[in-house]
Amino acid sequence: MTREIILSILESEGAESKGGTLAFRDDREVTAFVSAPGEILNVARVVRVELKDKFVALQTTKDERFVFAYEDVLGFKFATAINVKDRSAGFGR
Repeated sequence: MTREIILSILESEGAESKGGTLAFRDDREVTAFVSAPGEILNVARVVRVELKDKFVALQTTKDERFVFAYEDVLGFKFATAINVKDRSAGFGR
């Protein structure tokens, strides 16, 4: 993908842009798919994307940073985040 395509996709999904950094609302769960030799790497729970001149940096909820060339990014998955407090262990009250 190119920088422009990634920017267009993320903005159309509601990412807030500040400079070259895009951030997602807490109610959105974002996964990035990146090509690696012989496999596809999933980067789950992305909360921030930095668009640099030659590369893209992905930051997760665990404060991990992944850096890739634009051409290695294959796509994104967007979902509504499930609030952990809304789920029970399966026991009735």
